[in-house]
Amino acid sequence: MRPVKLIMSAFGSYAGRTEIDFTEIPNGLFLITGDTGAGKTTIFDAITYALYDRTSGGTRDGNMMRSQYADEGTDTYVEYTFIYQKKQYKILRNPEYMRLGKRKYADGSLRYVKETPKVELTLPDGSVFKGKKRETDQKIVEITGLDADQFTQISMIAQGEFLKLLLAESKERKKIFSRIFQTRFYYRIQEELKKQAVQLYVKLEQNLQEMKLEMARTEYPVCENGKETELSRKWKEVSGQDIPDRDRISEILKEIIGQGSRLEKACKKEADGAQVLLEDKNRLLKEAELLDQLFDSYGQVLSHLKEKTAEKAKYELLKEQIQSGKSAERVRTEEKRYLEEEKRLTELKTQDHSLQKKLQECRQLLQELTEDQKEAVKEKTEKEIVLTEKKVRVQDAILQYESINKKQETLNKLAEEIKKYLNHARIIKEKNEILQNKNEEIIKFLKQHDDVEICINECRNKKQQTEEKMRQYKELDRQENRKEQLKEDCERAKKEAECEQKNYEHAWAEYEMKYQKFLKEQAGILALTLEAGQPCPVCGSREHPQITLLSDEAPTQAEVESAKEERDRKEKTRDIKVAVFRECLAGYQAAQEICQTLQMNIKDAPEDGFKTNWKKIMQNLGQTFAETEEQLKQLEQISEKCKALKKNQEQIAEQSVELERKERETDQCLTESKLVYTKVQAEYQTAKEKLPYETIEEAEKHLAQTVGALEKLRKNYETVTRRLTEMQNKEKELEGRSKTVKASALQSQKEAEKKKLRYEQVMKAQGFADEESYHRKCMKETELEEAERWTEAYQREVQELEANRKLLEQQLKGKERKDIAQIKQEIKEASEVLEQIRREYMRLHNINEKNREIRDNLRRNFEKNSGLQNQYEIIGNLSKTANGNLSGSAKLDFETYIQRQYFRQIIRAANKRLIRMTSGEFILQCRDVEKLGSQGQAGLELDVYHMVTDTIRDVKTLSGGESFMAALSMALGLSDIVQNTAGAIHLDTMFIDEGFGSLDDASRDQAIRVLNDLADKDRLVGIISHVNELKEQIDHKLVVKKTDKGSSVSWSV
Repeated sequence: MRPVKLIMSAFGSYAGRTEIDFTEIPNGLFLITGDTGAGKTTIFDAITYALYDRTSGGTRDGNMMRSQYADEGTDTYVEYTFIYQKKQYKILRNPEYMRLGKRKYADGSLRYVKETPKVELTLPDGSVFKGKKRETDQKIVEITGLDADQFTQISMIAQGEFLKLLLAESKERKKIFSRIFQTRFYYRIQEELKKQAVQLYVKLEQNLQEMKLEMARTEYPVCENGKETELSRKWKEVSGQDIPDRDRISEILKEIIGQGSRLEKACKKEADGAQVLLEDKNRLLKEAELLDQLFDSYGQVLSHLKEKTAEKAKYELLKEQIQSGKSAERVRTEEKRYLEEEKRLTELKTQDHSLQKKLQECRQLLQELTEDQKEAVKEKTEKEIVLTEKKVRVQDAILQYESINKKQETLNKLAEEIKKYLNHARIIKEKNEILQNKNEEIIKFLKQHDDVEICINECRNKKQQTEEKMRQYKELDRQENRKEQLKEDCERAKKEAECEQKNYEHAWAEYEMKYQKFLKEQAGILALTLEAGQPCPVCGSREHPQITLLSDEAPTQAEVESAKEERDRKEKTRDIKVAVFRECLAGYQAAQEICQTLQMNIKDAPEDGFKTNWKKIMQNLGQTFAETEEQLKQLEQISEKCKALKKNQEQIAEQSVELERKERETDQCLTESKLVYTKVQAEYQTAKEKLPYETIEEAEKHLAQTVGALEKLRKNYETVTRRLTEMQNKEKELEGRSKTVKASALQSQKEAEKKKLRYEQVMKAQGFADEESYHRKCMKETELEEAERWTEAYQREVQELEANRKLLEQQLKGKERKDIAQIKQEIKEASEVLEQIRREYMRLHNINEKNREIRDNLRRNFEKNSGLQNQYEIIGNLSKTANGNLSGSAKLDFETYIQRQYFRQIIRAANKRLIRMTSGEFILQCRDVEKLGSQGQAGLELDVYHMVTDTIRDVKTLSGGESFMAALSMALGLSDIVQNTAGAIHLDTMFIDEGFGSLDDASRDQAIRVLNDLADKDRLVGIISHVNELKEQIDHKLVVKKTDKGSSVSWSV
């Protein structure tokens, strides 16, 4: 991201509309300077606010940025234009604030309204992004590829942000990295593992509780006296264990179930015996109840027989009435037959009269139809001959029309064929012309490029030569770079060797000085041990009048020995550095010889200015190679095209021959079609002149009229004939029916006389003197049926009662009633005994079933417990490892482990710049895992490795200036790593706020040199600082001035 323009209106310390044009500084380092409180950091805040709706330090939001110097009518907003990936975007954002309304209150007082926060994003094509504020903010993050936290860590490093990362505890760094590198995913993995471990532990506990509940449900047999058995004691002992013993529990539970099964079988056998006894008692009860029912039935039968004896007189009377009624019924049957025949005779006479009337009407109509038939025959004979002749003539004419139409169709087909052949001839001619034009173009193109193969060979040779030169120059470039690196290593080794030589000379001088002083002070040292009366170790005197005093600067022997060891150590270090320098020098000299050899091997190499021009030569060679390659590609394409065109020439010749053959065939077909067309056209005209009608439609119309007239004559004749035939048939039918009815009437009259005679004979035979006595004895059919039913029922009931009486007397012979109550009491007692045995059996059965169920449940629980235990051991160990809870190990969780990899990358990137800032005095390093504590969160601790003394110390022991350089290096390293991890984002601009005041001149120069390297030709680095020396070191300055009416900015170059 590279800023183009920043406009602030009534924002922070800027009262009006303030515009900063960053295009005035194309690249490099620039300084933002000004008095304290002038508004230097506000520039950073404005950029961060425009992008992310928050300030660079994060302590102020946009709503607090309304300028106190602004007029009430001035709007507050920030407009930021920037280029990202060669595309220009513009963001316009305003915070929420109270502004002066356009209208006043009714009393004339000023009216303030709340301006809502808004954001507007203009895209590279000039269109405005359509979306709400949140959607626009998300779109900006999507464009930049960074959120606010990442942006303030790598592009807008605000006040206090330097030391925050450097001096933070491991826990605080973890929070910072979690936001920047978005490592919450790994934290969620930790939590998920912890959650799964807890869930598995809870399941294990639940499974254990289920097993204990199942064991508590187990029932076991007890002694009859209620004392505890050995088996129950064992079960209580094993079920009371904290961790159940699966084998022991299974063994005892098997014994309990076996004992229960034996008791259940014994109880089942006892229940079966009681059941047999109860069944015998029930059988006796049924026999007693059946005998009692037989005695009751015998009494009822005797009672019913007594009742039937009283109804015997009525039975006799009804029998007599039924007999006379049946005699009258026989006479009534004959009477009924006679009356039916009389009725039939009357109906036949009426029918005969009706038929005679219809026959008379039919004969009159038949006479009229005979006359009509004669008229129809006459008309049909006269007109049918004329219409038939006309029909034949018209049909002949229609056949001629069909012949004419076929000739017309033939003419049309011939015309189409002629047209098609003419079109084919035209197409063949056009194709022939196109082929000739193509052939001429091919000949012209081949003539122009007849030397293309020669050009290709020349171009390939040139490409190979250029490629070989490029390879030589690239190898020379690589060796030159290696030589320069070796030269730097050699110079550095030389400086280190000279430095170690100086250190050695200093240590040697220090040792010599202490050694000489030690020799001079020997007398004083010996005098320290002299005592009165003791001989002097030098002169032997026992008197010591003038003892030499030891001076204050006299070194001890230990100090001398220490100085000697220091001298020897410095000498050894010097020798090592000198050897390293010699090795580097040998490598550098060898690299020089390789470069000279490579330079000599390059043909046409410039004699003067080779070192300054070879880069440009390589660039030119690369351009030449690309041009040659492109030229070769074009020539090869032309060569391929020439080959293809030659093949096309052969195809064109073949196509031309084929077209000539088709043209001859087409001309021949065209001539033949024209001759046939002329002949058919003459025949058509001759036939058309002979036709009687103009068109076939007119002929078909006359034919239809003639056929219609003939059909009408035929239908009229057929209708009259059919009606005549129908009437004749009807006459015959009526005559036949009349004869039949008359014969039937005569027969019916004879039958009536016979049936009357039969009726009178039967009446006398049944004992009736006349019809009057016969009618008196007649009974209604229902009365006769009712009387018969009653007598039959009476007779049947008496017979059944007598039969039942005899049967019961046989069954009860020699038998007496039994005591049913006594038998029921015995059954009740037997049932109670059986019920008691069954309850005991069901109790034992339920206990055994429950114990079996408990056995199965415990088996499943033990199997489940085994699986859960295995899972818990795996997940639990993973959870402890991921959450850093392993006993005796550092509290290094999974998220911290991932962050530690980023941390190491940041430190490596930081040390590249820190070594230059401190001249290799110290570097930063991530504390080793072995040295991490086991208390609290760990893993992201930062130490300082002092390269001179080979010691490690805490980063908090750094001085103010050292801390700033380390913090700046860390911030720049963090910027590099975040850019690499955030989708390979490249930021063209970086802003750094304060911190240079704590540096001495040398350190500040080193820091500025590093930032200058960072701000290369494509990058812009802005620094906010009050340090006056920076104004002299940095050419480009953005000066911020503070006045009573707000701040203003201007560029100073």
